[in-house]
Amino acid sequence: MTTIIAVHEVENGEHWAQAWHQGAGSRHELVAKIGATARTFRDPQNPNLTALLFEVPDMMQFQALMQSDEASKGMGEDGVKRETLRLLSEFTP
Repeated sequence: MTTIIAVHEVENGEHWAQAWHQGAGSRHELVAKIGATARTFRDPQNPNLTALLFEVPDMMQFQALMQSDEASKGMGEDGVKRETLRLLSEFTP
């Protein structure tokens, strides 16, 4: 299992958060397709600065998902400012 942190700015933090609600139709369903889970975070001082903590069983599947039309469409709908997206991967020195 690999832990990934994705940090990015969004146009509207509340709108972005609604896409990550629990239940049917959530972005959680998208990442669950590859057996991954996601936890959501927002900066309390700047709610348009957001992050996701992913637990990913297969990095190749995660990378394919991130490059998919479905993920691209979702990021657009959620107002993700793609130029601000940074991915950090856990490592052991």
